[in-house]
Amino acid sequence: MIFRSLSIALRKWDSAKDRRRVLRCFAEWKALQQGLPAPRPSAANLLIIRLDDIGDYLLFRNHLAAYKKSPRWKQHSITLLGNASWKDLFTNLDKDLVDDTIWVEKNRYLGVAAYRWEIWKQLRARGAGTVIAPSRTRPLLLDDLCMLAAAPPHAIGCVNNHVHAEWNSTSDALYAELFSPREPLAHEFHFNAEFAAWVCGMRSERGRPVIEFRPPLSHGADRYIICFVGANTRSKRWPAKRWIEFIRLYGRQHSGRILLAGAGEADSEMARSIEQRTGAQSIAGTFSLWELLPWVAGARAVITNDTMAAHLGASLNRPTVIIANGVNYTRFTEYRSAGIEGVETVYPEVFIRIRQRLGERSYDYSDAVSADIASIKASTVFERLNELLPHKEIPACHRRSMS
Repeated sequence: MIFRSLSIALRKWDSAKDRRRVLRCFAEWKALQQGLPAPRPSAANLLIIRLDDIGDYLLFRNHLAAYKKSPRWKQHSITLLGNASWKDLFTNLDKDLVDDTIWVEKNRYLGVAAYRWEIWKQLRARGAGTVIAPSRTRPLLLDDLCMLAAAPPHAIGCVNNHVHAEWNSTSDALYAELFSPREPLAHEFHFNAEFAAWVCGMRSERGRPVIEFRPPLSHGADRYIICFVGANTRSKRWPAKRWIEFIRLYGRQHSGRILLAGAGEADSEMARSIEQRTGAQSIAGTFSLWELLPWVAGARAVITNDTMAAHLGASLNRPTVIIANGVNYTRFTEYRSAGIEGVETVYPEVFIRIRQRLGERSYDYSDAVSADIASIKASTVFERLNELLPHKEIPACHRRSMS
């Protein structure tokens, strides 16, 4: 408990330093934009800024069609400013929904001044009459500065909800129209639907995220599950020890292959370590996002940390178990509470106790440490998986133990 409290205190101290750093950078970079050419906006040009990560895009993409169909925007030329991490997914699934694209490599943008300047110049030259920034958590240094570089006469966004009030007030003051959601902590898919209805005057007919994709027959020939072992922070990463326990437990009860997936060298290294100790097969780092799609679509089930793979599994209607630490749970992992079936989420006991103490009220939770997710037992994840699998796929001996 002492270690946990210390970890949370250190994180809050780092967050306070980050608050000051971001505000300082924002002021400096905003001043630099005075060197851009004078704006020449066209009322018929609409720019949509969506620079967040793959999972966020998966929960937004089903609502992008509303912008193209909307009476408010259908006469506009629509440009999407997107995150290059999901470029191949967008190109194969959604490119017809906009007229043009500009892609941003976020790390280069944040770290290389010359690259950042070129992006700003492209945006200024585009001449947007209106900019829409639909992200619920809108970074000052990314979305907001790109909006300022585009210099539209009219800017539309959502009431920002960063942890720092000063970021939010600075950001919100830049926009002429701000959307305030009826349910501030609604699931991200439903929030995106509500924002699209507000800004487009059209409500999406989708009740859940969907990727309309049929896997090749070869991927359905043998039954396998796919385990996404990585995550972007330690506090979201179920440790290798737990994955090994889960894989061995699954192998004793079920037949079929177990594939290990992930992105980046750290995920690949972890997958190789698990592969050596279990016989599961690693495909981590082997495929692009688009090439990975058939493997997820053909899987018996998806087991994943709280990362983009959770939303990929849900979008492809695969039975999906999310191993989550509880951070931003209402927005990204509470699929069942959002009325979206086929997804179960396992949380640490410390988070479950907090929820029980607070009752049914939803709240922002951010105090997770790496020990929390490590405390989740493999047997609990296995039980949630069996609840999702069709009854005939569960061995009779295990069905008896569950009853």
